Amino acid sequence: MGVRWAEQRLPLVKVARQITGPALLVVPVLLAMRYVIGRGVELGRYEICFDKWHLGVVRLIDFTAVGVLLVRGREYLRGLAIRPLVVLGQSSLQVFCTHLFFCFAGLTLLGNASMLSGGKQGALLAATLFAMWFTARLFAKTGLQGEGVRPPSLPKTTAIAVPGLDPAFPGPPRNSP
Repeated sequence: MGVRWAEQRLPLVKVARQITGPALLVVPVLLAMRYVIGRGVELGRYEICFDKWHLGVVRLIDFTAVGVLLVRGREYLRGLAIRPLVVLGQSSLQVFCTHLFFCFAGLTLLGNASMLSGGKQGALLAATLFAMWFTARLFAKTGLQGEGVRPPSLPKTTAIAVPGLDPAFPGPPRNSP
């Protein structure tokens, strides 16, 4: 799929345009279902299809529908791409690892209690957000410092020519029927 997208042979926007209508129905219904299951609405043996811990089929359908809406609404959502969020996204693996560390720290603080006190919750949340932002800034700066710096032993052009993708290297002729 990634290769087709890189070759501009994946009509993602076209497909998203075709299924926007169903996605507009699926997303709010499944969002409502998320909050009512277990709070009055019981689905019996079908409840596992909605369960986030088992990555139920319905959750995958919902993920796809939300993705379709994001693709269709990307022009409207572009304004939300403020610099701190972009930096967090560019260092997403490191930020996720930091978040995971603070999840375990929260579980350690929780101990046998059913809930943290308000002060501990606030402190944990503030420390987590700050650490995630700091991690993103740290790794974004490190990544940017390495850009454009080339070891002296390598030539200036180290690109690999891929047949069919590089205009200078068109590859073998294609046989058309």
